[in-house]
Amino acid sequence: MNNPQFTWTVAKMAEQLHVSPGHLQLLYKQQFGLSCMDDVIACRIRKAKDLLLYTDHGISEIAEQCGYLYIEHFCRQFRKNTGMTPSQFRNTNSP
Repeated sequence: MNNPQFTWTVAKMAEQLHVSPGHLQLLYKQQFGLSCMDDVIACRIRKAKDLLLYTDHGISEIAEQCGYLYIEHFCRQFRKNTGMTPSQFRNTNSP
């Protein structure tokens, strides 16, 4: 949650916890009600929303700061999770 910009994978998380990827996914889903990667994506989108609202960084810079290698992938996931593009979100919700 604190570092959504890192390149997280289930395998890397499982290795750090000394469990198998399958076991980690099972435990995570039971405990939190969503998959590890869905949680990573949610954290990335939450960080992106904050950056969009409270900074003047460009969309590509925000995508990078949130762990996305490709702006297109960031925009697709952002739209899927919020129902609008990053630019629309920024314009609609500016403080």
